[in-house]
Amino acid sequence: MNFAKSPETPSLADIAMLGQALLVLSLTALPQQVLAQEANTGVSLGPSQNVQQPAPAVAPAEERLFGDWGGVRTSLGNLGIKLTIDFTSEFASNISGGTEQGSTFANQIGFEADIDWDKLAGIRGFSTHTVIANRSGSSDSVLFGDHVNAVQEIYGGGGDVVAHFVYAYGEESLDGGQIDIAAGRIPVLNDFGASPLYCDFMNVSICGNPGMLTPSDPGFSVYPDATWGGRIRVKPTEQTYVQAGAYEVSQGLFEIPYFRSGWNFDTSKDSGVEFPVEIGYEPQIGGDKLPGHYKIGVGFDTSNDKDLYLDSNGDPALLSGLPFANHHGKLDLWALADQMLLRNGPGGDDGLILLGAFVHGDPATSTYQNQYTAGLLDRAFWSARPQDSIGALVTYQEMSGSLGKEQALEQDFGMPIANEATGIQTSEVIFEINYSIHVMSGVDFQPDFQYVVRPNAETDIRNATVLGFRTHVNF
Repeated sequence: MNFAKSPETPSLADIAMLGQALLVLSLTALPQQVLAQEANTGVSLGPSQNVQQPAPAVAPAEERLFGDWGGVRTSLGNLGIKLTIDFTSEFASNISGGTEQGSTFANQIGFEADIDWDKLAGIRGFSTHTVIANRSGSSDSVLFGDHVNAVQEIYGGGGDVVAHFVYAYGEESLDGGQIDIAAGRIPVLNDFGASPLYCDFMNVSICGNPGMLTPSDPGFSVYPDATWGGRIRVKPTEQTYVQAGAYEVSQGLFEIPYFRSGWNFDTSKDSGVEFPVEIGYEPQIGGDKLPGHYKIGVGFDTSNDKDLYLDSNGDPALLSGLPFANHHGKLDLWALADQMLLRNGPGGDDGLILLGAFVHGDPATSTYQNQYTAGLLDRAFWSARPQDSIGALVTYQEMSGSLGKEQALEQDFGMPIANEATGIQTSEVIFEINYSIHVMSGVDFQPDFQYVVRPNAETDIRNATVLGFRTHVNF
């Protein structure tokens, strides 16, 4: 596929040069952003479990299996250095349905570090962030024939290497936190279309972002892979923010030869720039200060992309024999919301929380067209076990109508069917219920049930019942 660069596209060399300079300074990971709901940072559950809601009534204590490491953590913390090592394992067993039954484990060992350069060197408002991870195991979803959503979100992207480079970037907070700037080697979905609540679930359709953003558009880089870029976030009022960014788009982002290790910053497959914009409203309602987060966003990828069905004359390309039509630019839309309905405790997320998400992709060029998600989380509902939580989720994903038409023609002609399908792809529905058990300091265990309707969005694959669990250890 030959991708032409628009003459209006800003130079990627400038973005890369800035990112390289920041990478040299960078040694760290978990950002200390003060604007907007923080999401998708750190190496833990997919990876957004380490972050806190903004301005919680009581900041949760950070638990570690090995505590203060004999005083090392406190000593480093006094210097502005924070280190985290953790382990996540997700087991899934398809006990019925799909193309076959079987069980798999998917695992991650992660390292993150954060340096507050204000503390360390007196550089006011500046911090740097880095993550390195090791992933292993296999996917139960692939085993039972589903290439649309993985029931184990921790699977994939790590390249089966010892140390996969995830990201490294610098961050500057100005004007008392009213302006926040980040740039370097950074995933788009660290900041856009994200919520720290989503990785309370194990299915990749929502953890750590609405799942269709990434496969719909390679411009939406996502943990554990990143591209050069940056964003600026401004807080006009106490309860609102606006953020915008510019990021390198690489068509090789999720291809093993290019991004297996994450350390190869190859630009040979660069095709354009991703420009995301997001507006957020974050109220705290009533006397209990029930937190809510409401976000709408749009992303524009300047890359050229081929139509999934039509030629340049508007006829089916498979019938006309002409090349598929070429489109310049791709637009994605998203709207995310979560609202605490009932407070159970003083913590920022101690309560019953309703969440929902909607994502729309261009059906002419994106394999996914729409995703709808709704869920409930209840934390600290049991006074005897305040760190336990229960969650329920339903996700509906609608595949592109253009893709379905192309697959129908391929099926009629006895040709291989596009998008790793064995039939025409229409839609997939996922139900998930889980219970997170706080076992001991730094250790959580989460039994999980998932039911997948039309795996791989195909009617010719039987609905799948999946039992599993997630284990998370923060050392």
